[in-house]
Amino acid sequence: MRQKIACRQGQGCQGDKAMLTYFGLLIIILTIVAMIKKVESRLVLIAAGFIMAVAALAPMAAFNGLTKGMTESNLICNICSVMAFAFVMKYTGCDLHLSNAVSKPLYKVRLILVPGATFVTFFVNISLPSAAGVAAAVGSVIIPLLMRMGVHPAMAGAAVLMGTYGSILSPGLPHNPFVAEIATKVLQRDVPVMEVITRHSMASVTTVIVAGLLLWGVSIFLKEGKGYVPPTTTNEENFKVNPLYAVIPIVPVAMLITGALFPEQLPALAALRVEHTMLFGAALGLVATRKNPMDGSRQFFAGLGKGYADIMGIVIAAAVFVAGMKATGVVDAGIELMKTSEDAATLAALLGPWAMAVVCGSGNAATIAFNEAVTVSAPAFGVDVIDMGALATLAGCIGRCMSPIAGVTFVCAGLCGANPMELVKRTCLPCLAGLVVGYAMLIGF
Repeated sequence: MRQKIACRQGQGCQGDKAMLTYFGLLIIILTIVAMIKKVESRLVLIAAGFIMAVAALAPMAAFNGLTKGMTESNLICNICSVMAFAFVMKYTGCDLHLSNAVSKPLYKVRLILVPGATFVTFFVNISLPSAAGVAAAVGSVIIPLLMRMGVHPAMAGAAVLMGTYGSILSPGLPHNPFVAEIATKVLQRDVPVMEVITRHSMASVTTVIVAGLLLWGVSIFLKEGKGYVPPTTTNEENFKVNPLYAVIPIVPVAMLITGALFPEQLPALAALRVEHTMLFGAALGLVATRKNPMDGSRQFFAGLGKGYADIMGIVIAAAVFVAGMKATGVVDAGIELMKTSEDAATLAALLGPWAMAVVCGSGNAATIAFNEAVTVSAPAFGVDVIDMGALATLAGCIGRCMSPIAGVTFVCAGLCGANPMELVKRTCLPCLAGLVVGYAMLIGF
């Protein structure tokens, strides 16, 4: 009799647990819908996290998630310092000098204008890790150039859009220090952000080469690589590039890479952190351009605040959201499902952030939430934690290049005067091919 009662009680508990998990899934679906409708993502994530935590009778889980997100020291230092540096580079005009410098060779390589524009954008995005910002800086130079050279406007915009995930190789992209933070906890050793970048660098570079060449093929197939006659012409090619100014945005990343490659030969560089190099780069930019240091200081700290408000804001909101998912049992259920197969886990890391980036226009929220919830359990799936985190990051970044509602897509569409959907129609196939190549190189089939 007692066994029957216990069994019934157990069944009741299991039933309640299942209902709570289903409720969590419903909230997740509603969250996605709200983000598709362009409701403020940080508000949506925090509200959804608290709703799930309260439903699970664990409201403190959401509060603890909020505290955790607000105090991720390494993330704050990396992300905010890079944004501060980017603000100073914009103030000094060094970003425009770099954009113009790297675009000049395109005048001489008419045959490969389309993939060349993609590769140039990708390269600049490494130094200035803001998709929309780089699209505005580089696109304002390259898109009119491509159109004057006969490239169809939509294809010109697509070529720049295709290259706006170069930030995946930057320590300032929030995902790289986030994955490093997760790997440090899982592997029980210090994992610097440059180790994460080095791990996926070959795959990331290969994806953009594949995607750029395929976009070139699409332009040839559609006959959009030549023949377009713009209604007006401009003279951006007359911009006078100062070589010193053009080099300055590259200096912090170059210092980090050099220190990582030659730690024994150059211990001073190896000891530098991201925030150190960004501060040095900002100071160098102000000294070289002789801009007002007081205004430069204001721009630096404005960038710090912008980094915390916009990027760290997403990290904080995602932490609350994940805490809510864990409280309802959704995370545990997903992990148990992925434990059945390594392929299931890696495909989830590939398709989840990619799909969210496509439908929501941002890969940040989905990718950070996925890494926070799932990548921490990568060893249980038989997958390396850095590889899994890198795959999710790559998927989110590439997915954004396929989204018609992404901010960077609107920027590129505005510069070329085409409908955003026309741009993503052209980037779709190259992006998917690049994603498959990235999966193969990071995880293997």
